[in-house]
Amino acid sequence: MSALPNFKASSFFRAARGCGALALAGAMVLPMSPAIAQNVVADAPAAAVAGSLPDHRVRENPVATSDEFAPHWSYNALKDTGNDQVLNFSGWDFNGDINSPKGVQIVVREKGSNTPVLAISDIIEYNDPEYSSQYQHGLLNGNVKIPANTLDTAKQYTVEVWGNNGYEGDEFITPVVGKAPEGRGTLLASQALNFNGSDGSQAADVPGAKATQESTPTFEVLYDGKAQLLYTSEGGAVHVKGSGFTKEWREKHGNVAVYIAASQGVPDGSLLPADGTPLRFEEGKDFTIAEDGTLDAQLTVKPGALLNYYEPRNYFPGIPRYEVRYEVDLVAEKQGDSQLTVKDLWAGKNVVQRIAVQTQAYRPEKFAPKVEYKALGDTTADQDIYFSGTGFYGEIASPKGVQYVIREKGSNTPVLATSDLIEYNHHDRAFEFVNGELSGSVKVPANTLDPAKKYVVEVWGNNGYEDGEFVAPVVGKAPEGRGTLLASQDLNFKGSDASNTDDKKPSLTDEQRKERATRGELAVALYLQAGAPKVNLPAVSPWPDVKTDDPNYAAYIWVREKGISFGWSDGKFHADAGISRATVAAFTYRAAGSPAVSGVSSFTDVNPSSAFYREILWSAQHGVINPQRGIFEATTMVNRGELEQMMFIFQNRTDYGGLVLV
Repeated sequence: MSALPNFKASSFFRAARGCGALALAGAMVLPMSPAIAQNVVADAPAAAVAGSLPDHRVRENPVATSDEFAPHWSYNALKDTGNDQVLNFSGWDFNGDINSPKGVQIVVREKGSNTPVLAISDIIEYNDPEYSSQYQHGLLNGNVKIPANTLDTAKQYTVEVWGNNGYEGDEFITPVVGKAPEGRGTLLASQALNFNGSDGSQAADVPGAKATQESTPTFEVLYDGKAQLLYTSEGGAVHVKGSGFTKEWREKHGNVAVYIAASQGVPDGSLLPADGTPLRFEEGKDFTIAEDGTLDAQLTVKPGALLNYYEPRNYFPGIPRYEVRYEVDLVAEKQGDSQLTVKDLWAGKNVVQRIAVQTQAYRPEKFAPKVEYKALGDTTADQDIYFSGTGFYGEIASPKGVQYVIREKGSNTPVLATSDLIEYNHHDRAFEFVNGELSGSVKVPANTLDPAKKYVVEVWGNNGYEDGEFVAPVVGKAPEGRGTLLASQDLNFKGSDASNTDDKKPSLTDEQRKERATRGELAVALYLQAGAPKVNLPAVSPWPDVKTDDPNYAAYIWVREKGISFGWSDGKFHADAGISRATVAAFTYRAAGSPAVSGVSSFTDVNPSSAFYREILWSAQHGVINPQRGIFEATTMVNRGELEQMMFIFQNRTDYGGLVLV
């Protein structure tokens, strides 16, 4: 009896806790109900679903519905202020005559009178073919480059639109960085800068407009006092700041409460949004409002208090994980009002304002790519090499996806073989991998590789087409200049985990893969995956068919101690007996600790009355056994090749939400 070789498998399927950042881009400020928000423009574009705006681009301009000058604008969330960044700005309802003959500029400066300009856009010229004093459709687009360390999240800033009057004599009559803009143009509109972004639901302030309507309270969210991200697995402090919540305002509308709730809408129809009770914080209990109507509250979110992932509607192997998107809802509650549900919040009941918060399940890890693969086969025959990568975290500047590439070691050598395009697996941020994990296979034609030569395996970004040319690695051409090199390492014919490994057991041959797998092999594989822990071996074997000097005696005792298997009803262990799919399901489920299982079987031949129903359901949900025909075939015997694959997936499964990344 021998153990299955090479059970030190790749970590590709592991649920890496540093998953790709799901920054719920942009802040979303929804208008108040008509009774509250009397000053919100009635025909303002409807707010997008919370979290729907990627923070690297603004949403498309809505169609202007009014001829009045009632400016609105949206922009992306600002990230780490310690780095250079761009504020992408999109405005609408800049209608009517504007007394700025040269165009306009977007300005960022510290809040207060006559403060200097910190950052400014280029001149945005008028876009009307006939009238230079009027915008075409009242739309306005531009971007502001903000140098590193220009902004301080502890301070307050404004974003403004100023008319550019060009030159008067030799003097440039326009906002200039380092100078106060007053007297240097025409201020068209102003709004407090929200570091979380804005979707434009709130109208900008217009200088000189009559303040005949009730003032709208302001509202912004920070995390841990400074960071713009909340890690739901760790919890933290959500810092809510606001103003305008005066005694008179609260007497009219109600006391203030803050909810943190899952946003409506899911990335995939097979998933369900979190529908549990949202976190609720109320005035007088969790925070206070000052006499001047200001709100400054540190709201503690305990680790795991917010769900990390959406729940699947139907369990099946291979379903991708998507992180739950969250929002902060500021609510006015009358005395006697019951606590709001998620559906109430989605419907906007008593919601004064809403901000889509930036959340991520786990703290991201550094970009540290590593590629793993098994020993290569006969190079004189066609073969498929399966690569699994980990550590591909963070932003990757390759809009179409990536490819695995094999080429001879050396500068600018041509590509010998490449994988198909591996597309990004994230629902709304196309430049980020899910969990930093990446898998793909490369078909290597016969006689392509020579064991006497040295090769590299690389991961290249695929940039699609540019001016009709495919900007991606192509067989027969050097990859340089045809994409973005993300990772490179030497190709080892013995496999990625080989290091002078003459003592390592080789992978199964094709003939061995076809052989019947046994109970003993399954027990040994599970024991090795557990790290071959030390076992107190009984002096007398508990089974008459297992001797104490059996090389796998420790493994068999271990599975007994763990409750994985006690042997057959005849008192024997039967190490050489074949194993069925149901046996593998039972052993792996128990080895996993016999966790709770939910959901229902999608297999036509498996129902709640079936033997090992719970075990079968669990193994299918985690991809350990992955039938392709809608039936499980519990009694079908497993060969060694199948068992090797099952153990590979079992070892590298994820137990978060029952979802498996494949």
